[in-house]
Amino acid sequence: MICSVSVDLDGLGCYAAIHGLSSGSLPERAAQAVPVVALARLCELFASLRLPATFFAIGRELEIPGSVPALKAAAAAGHEIASHSYAHDYALSRGAEPQIQADLARAEQAIAAATGSVPRGFRAPGYTLSESLVDAVRARGYLYDSSVLPSPPYYAAKAIAMAVYAIRGRRSCSILGGARQWFGRRTPHWREGIRELPIATVPVLRAPVIGTSVLALRDRAGAAFARAGSAAGHLNLELHGIDALDASDATPALAAAQPGLQLAASEKLRRLRALLESLTSSAEILTLEKAALRLLPAPGIRAPRRPDQSG
Repeated sequence: MICSVSVDLDGLGCYAAIHGLSSGSLPERAAQAVPVVALARLCELFASLRLPATFFAIGRELEIPGSVPALKAAAAAGHEIASHSYAHDYALSRGAEPQIQADLARAEQAIAAATGSVPRGFRAPGYTLSESLVDAVRARGYLYDSSVLPSPPYYAAKAIAMAVYAIRGRRSCSILGGARQWFGRRTPHWREGIRELPIATVPVLRAPVIGTSVLALRDRAGAAFARAGSAAGHLNLELHGIDALDASDATPALAAAQPGLQLAASEKLRRLRALLESLTSSAEILTLEKAALRLLPAPGIRAPRRPDQSG
């Protein structure tokens, strides 16, 4: 099995927007929590396991003091730095083509300025794609996209949360996207001329294999749940920077609204270590970029046969 570990570097302002809270007045410490503090904690964990990861960076977050050196250090450590857009606008997929192109270009410029390399992978804000966004990703020469989270239970939970916020008079910036991605393919595949590496979900139930779900489980249960998300020999485990934070890193209002922040960061990192140690013992760990090339070679070229395959 090939396992890829990716981390979306969504800042705490993104979560404030989800919960209908003000995101424009975060103190500097809270603004730095993900792109500086969480990134450093996760890089330290990955280094101890010799695990290469893929970090999806947000261009706008690189304007936060300390974020550029932190991302540069991650790239220097051998991690892949991919694009998570510039503004992390949840409605990016609904924008006109020039708007989408401009956002992607600004993200590429910011990431290249920080790391010296233009990103080759993309993940859409809120996992929401559209034909226009896919066209833009392909036209800009990205090697792969990893935006699809084919999990109806995830979107059902999101819809309920959005409805609750609306009843309370708070407007969430999240959107639900279209049914095509809710029920999309679990396996790596070509989509309209670009490689698509879906985020892991378990078969049948389609529960998402992401930081929120694996951290809710302990050691062996978390590892078993994660392995169940493998599809066609690939486990695409998605984490978020907030998975390395707790309430002490956030504002009181956000800490109260985001359940995952109630678990101590030290315990989260311990559970992540146990999970990743289990996965590294039984899987080949590749960045998403390398996994895309291995699993989905150029059309007309067969993927290399693994030793356990018979013909």
